[in-house]
Amino acid sequence: MTAGNAAERPRLKLAVILEKKISVGGGFNQSITAALQMLRIAPAPYTVEIYTTIASNIDILAGHGLKAKHFVKPKRSLSKKIAQIFQSERRQREKVTEFELEIKRQGIDLVYFTAPSGYALDLQATPYIFTIWDLCHLEHPEFPEVTENREFEKREELYSRAVPKAAATLTDGLHTSQLASRRYGVAGDRFIEMPFSPAPFLQEETPAPDALATMLERYGLTSGYLFYPAQFWAHKNHAILLEASSLLAQRNGKAPAIVFAGGDQGHANAIRRMAERLGVSDTTHFLGFVPTEHMSLLYRGARALVMPSYFGPSNLPPMEAWVLGKPVLYPQRFSDFTGDAALLFDPDDAHSLADCIAQLEQEEDDGRWQELGRQRLEHFARERHSAEASLMQLLSRLASRTLTWA
Repeated sequence: MTAGNAAERPRLKLAVILEKKISVGGGFNQSITAALQMLRIAPAPYTVEIYTTIASNIDILAGHGLKAKHFVKPKRSLSKKIAQIFQSERRQREKVTEFELEIKRQGIDLVYFTAPSGYALDLQATPYIFTIWDLCHLEHPEFPEVTENREFEKREELYSRAVPKAAATLTDGLHTSQLASRRYGVAGDRFIEMPFSPAPFLQEETPAPDALATMLERYGLTSGYLFYPAQFWAHKNHAILLEASSLLAQRNGKAPAIVFAGGDQGHANAIRRMAERLGVSDTTHFLGFVPTEHMSLLYRGARALVMPSYFGPSNLPPMEAWVLGKPVLYPQRFSDFTGDAALLFDPDDAHSLADCIAQLEQEEDDGRWQELGRQRLEHFARERHSAEASLMQLLSRLASRTLTWA
């Protein structure tokens, strides 16, 4: 097809699928960022449309400039989906699933899953782009959230079937791509390392002068606390921060103020009891799930972000802290992610974390961490630009091949 009749090329529909609820937190924000990115970079002849399986997301997405359609088909559980596949491989190959029938009715030519999705197993003839945020279930199977209710097996069945068939799989970085390549027998060039982006809500204008004071008063806080926004999963390792706080109280006679913000996934009460047992409950604040519009101000009121999670290396909170010029305390095993823009500690050693917090408290706020954070964000922006170029090239190739057989 020549340049002269390029304008006559038929349009192709690229469906961006968002399945996460806002209560998921970082995963929801990352899905929004991925959708906005695809709207921005998708080349001709694609028309990008946004779909969500959750009706309540429609208005929320509209607030971020995303006009989304509700994909009305009820979502089956992944375990049921996998069971059906194993019951009759031959019958499953011959049968067009309800999901793919709806895809065809919508005239969709390519599907982009912004998060790991069991829907990929329903696609037989429709090409798709898959997403893996991490493979921490392989690296940390000791945590209940990746072993209970056959969660480990569900993830393995999904990834082992979805990744080999995907036109490409987007990951958070080279570490995940290499692990997925080895584990699932897929060539390395079938992965695109797309770094996470700071949440869209952090890109807003500077808040009104009294907004921070009002927000702190709302939650009963005083600025200068250590901030940890994370849901209460075992792997988030809230406990080590309480132990470090207790050690600092013994050393200095006073524990640092800690603010936890995140939904309860079954471990919040245990962390509350631990805070009481260690004598730091008066300086530890449990905010629960915090609305998106409050997060920016809560970051602004913090002295630093402290994130002792075992899962990584990529996580959104450090990037969010860097956007707002806040110091970051992060596990030393993830130093490739932070570079020089973080104070590092051993997440299994409360003394290591306590020393890290003490070092921060002794430093003057001279803007050094703000500058290092800015440089780190620029590094990821360059990597993201390169990854976007690779993704655009892939989309152009897929479009050319689709139009050839269409």
